[in-house]
Amino acid sequence: MNKDIQQLLARLRKQGFTIRLARSGHYRCTSPGGQTVTVPATPRGGRRTQQNARAGLRRIGADL
Repeated sequence: MNKDIQQLLARLRKQGFTIRLARSGHYRCTSPGGQTVTVPATPRGGRRTQQNARAGLRRIGADL
């Protein structure tokens, strides 16, 4: 797993998010309010993939 992804998941856990590994190998991040965003486990899509994941997390209330 990428170091940036590890740090992101650690920050989300501190904010009360639930992190589960999906069958696809990606991480399913559920906010305390019950909204869900999938975060890729590897940075294969380049920087754009990580930016899209962070934007989705911000939309559901993550403080990044």
